[in-house]
Amino acid sequence: MGCNSAPILVDIETWLNRRVSPCLLTLTIDSFAAMLNCEFSDHPDYDALELQWFDDERHGRGMLAFLSRRSDGRVDYYLQPGLRLDRDAYAIGGGVGAWVETEFETARLIVADDGVFAEAHFVDVDGRAIEVRIDDRDGQQRERAGLLAPISAGIQHPNSLMLVWLPSFDLLRATSNKPVIRIGGADARVGRLPGERLHRRILVKYAAPIVVATVAEAYDGSIAGLETSHQLVSGAAGSVGAVVAAADGHIARLCFVPEIPDPEAMSVDSSATGRWQIAIDGTGITGGSWAIHRTHDRLELGVDVTERWRPGPLPLLMRLVTTMVPVFRRWPTSYRWRATAQLGADPTLTSRWERTGSGGRYLNQDTSR
Repeated sequence: MGCNSAPILVDIETWLNRRVSPCLLTLTIDSFAAMLNCEFSDHPDYDALELQWFDDERHGRGMLAFLSRRSDGRVDYYLQPGLRLDRDAYAIGGGVGAWVETEFETARLIVADDGVFAEAHFVDVDGRAIEVRIDDRDGQQRERAGLLAPISAGIQHPNSLMLVWLPSFDLLRATSNKPVIRIGGADARVGRLPGERLHRRILVKYAAPIVVATVAEAYDGSIAGLETSHQLVSGAAGSVGAVVAAADGHIARLCFVPEIPDPEAMSVDSSATGRWQIAIDGTGITGGSWAIHRTHDRLELGVDVTERWRPGPLPLLMRLVTTMVPVFRRWPTSYRWRATAQLGADPTLTSRWERTGSGGRYLNQDTSR
């Protein structure tokens, strides 16, 4: 099944006069300029740090830094004044802890052809100075590759299927400029990859740009209130072959084979099933199965993610890491979506995402679990 061909697009506005949209799976896409992150091997309070850099009209210009707490998995966020970010979109790990507008003494993140330069200095909610100075630029062109970041693997209570795609990803090189990360004046050690003396890589990851596709954000309310402003729909005779979202030159395409039937045209006690796949900028990310069942006044819908992420060509070290650490490829298959649409004069939709240990299979149109 492919999702790379461009479907015939019909603006979603053409469906707004219908009581029930022909597709209740929403899709949005977002992007930002750059990121750098690492995990700490033995810090008593924090287990990870990430820096994100924004430079566009929608978000503003500046840095967001976040630190994941080891005790409960909650994440504290520090954003430069003027940034316009959606706090709800950052509910990763154990959820959002602090969300603080912060004056940074220094804040820079530059991903160049020959490496990365990062510098940040701010104070956390406990009054400790956080210092980051990293520079592995050496004048040599870097070989980078695409990576599906396993961020959503750590979300305990997902609000959506969030796919963070890194089309140009790399690991920090070991150079004469040793990375400096200090918390409260003490050095924080990052995790290590086996064989570091041979491959000369440090377990600090960076990428630019970052593209985020969000599938079917959980919803409870009138179908008329579903967010559809960034969606395009294609199909024939009221059915849906694809949902497409575009922003900042990036495109996410959610394809269905066969096409999802028009719910209003389905007969009572009828069902339909099929396969789906999502691609970002033409690269297949994951997919699975879909099912829909109609009773007299209700639709039951289910989507299972059953396809592992299958990376394209990778440098040898990255191929070894993504093979030896199963979460990189398997995490999407632990997600499934269940929804009920109540038909009538003002149709409503209640939907949710669930995590499953095995990826979850959609069987016998049972969407009640």
